[in-house]
Amino acid sequence: ARHVNLPPRSRGTGLATYLNSRRRVVCFLGAVAAEGGFLPTDLSGSRRFPVIFSSGASASQVSAARDAACIMWLLLTTLGAACLAAQAQQGDGLAGPEGGVPLGDCVCVPYYQCKEGKVSEDGGGLLDARRKLPPKEEIPLDGLGDQNQQCPGVDQVCCAEPSAVTETPYVASCGIRNDNGINSRILTKDGKGEAEFGEWPWQAAVLKYESEILKFECGGTLIASRYILTVAHCVARFTGADRVPLKVRLGEWDTQSMKEFYPHEDYDVGNIYIHQYFRNNSLWNDIALLELTRPVTFAPHISPICLPKLEDVFEGSSCVVTGWGKDAYRTGKFANIMKEVTVPVIDNPMCQNLLRQTRLGRYFRLHEGFICAGTEDGVDSCKGDGGGPLSCYTQDGRYHLAGLVAWGIDCGTPDVPGVYVRVAKYLDWISEVTRLPISEFYPK
Repeated sequence: ARHVNLPPRSRGTGLATYLNSRRRVVCFLGAVAAEGGFLPTDLSGSRRFPVIFSSGASASQVSAARDAACIMWLLLTTLGAACLAAQAQQGDGLAGPEGGVPLGDCVCVPYYQCKEGKVSEDGGGLLDARRKLPPKEEIPLDGLGDQNQQCPGVDQVCCAEPSAVTETPYVASCGIRNDNGINSRILTKDGKGEAEFGEWPWQAAVLKYESEILKFECGGTLIASRYILTVAHCVARFTGADRVPLKVRLGEWDTQSMKEFYPHEDYDVGNIYIHQYFRNNSLWNDIALLELTRPVTFAPHISPICLPKLEDVFEGSSCVVTGWGKDAYRTGKFANIMKEVTVPVIDNPMCQNLLRQTRLGRYFRLHEGFICAGTEDGVDSCKGDGGGPLSCYTQDGRYHLAGLVAWGIDCGTPDVPGVYVRVAKYLDWISEVTRLPISEFYPK
């Protein structure tokens, strides 16, 4: 490992901190720290993470803040190390400190739920804890761990779980967003516009088999236990005699990592329903339904979005589009972590006028089955997002599916809106294909 050049006052043993040129705190243990690394078994190495100070903070306040942050880091990693060490010594039959109930696997939990190497079951020390936490703008916890740690959460440690844990069945309700993610904030949320894990539980990925490998094809949206909405132009070619088996992945977040609070789930597609009036060249009626071969098992990170009502008006609202699509049309790359972007919904006459100023020309006519959103430079859906949801928050406190990502002229060009399938125009078709009353897709 490379070595860190520490200021003279930081040399020596014990805990030392300093703020480097990138305004990142370096926590230092021992005489020489290994840059970017940390071994919980011997607590050697250094840790860098961002700490944001309020304006006008004094030197003593800055010093106290970075020391407190480093102490928190030390606490978290020490607890995690203790748990892992206990497991290594006692194996699968690990008993608690008092020789009580046998414990099962190591699970990621907030550090304050881990007591002496096992998950606390009685809530000791946690009940009615209503003290004020430090303001987020002073010492946010982003980055207290790194990718070598066992848990992805910023405040989590790996702790032995009681073997007799009774799970209550998860009851899903449509349109409920997990605003802050599930269980904890994500350590690796460094990129612009990244969603939290489980934040948008209806986002789906449509996958195809290619040379016995699953590859991403487009986005989709979970609307019921057996049905995924997507765009017809993504899946129409899989309906012929040479059709390739498709799968739908739910609960995905980081496509390049398995370190997530809950695992993703894959489902086989049994039937593909393309709207009977879909036009491939103009993308009119660009909507399709995927019927899964088995019902979806709902979970905190997997649940449906509510469908809109015919009378719902989204124009003038700010809605959110999600997916793993490219960040630029020709030169961009696909995202590993799910992205989210907020876009304003505009009315169709305005959208049509803006689109007529592009290569579509002054005679272009926008079909009534579309809805438009986004006019800001660089803020748009893009290639690969197709079929993903345009989710709009409504007065009932839930998100409704205003649109499906369909098409655009390039991506993120100023004053050129993205175009989405207007889902409200296809409610009768959805009800007919699914053989379900439309009331089944609304909050119970």
